[in-house]
Amino acid sequence: MILSIVTLLPYVIGMSGLIYLIAAIVLNARFLWQAIELKVTRRDDLPMRMFRFSIVYLMWLFLALLLDHYFR
Repeated sequence: MILSIVTLLPYVIGMSGLIYLIAAIVLNARFLWQAIELKVTRRDDLPMRMFRFSIVYLMWLFLALLLDHYFR
């Protein structure tokens, strides 16, 4: 949950715009969903799936920040 709050800070302080905000909300929702699923079900494949998504998560978040900067 702290990760979700921290990733919204660039929008809150005015460093980024709407493109970043939408991307951050969508990515954070998916990340939190996977974290909750991992906590509740404890399936063997979930930790690795969440790790792979965390790498993709960072890529999309930085791409959204970059796109937001250029299309502002």
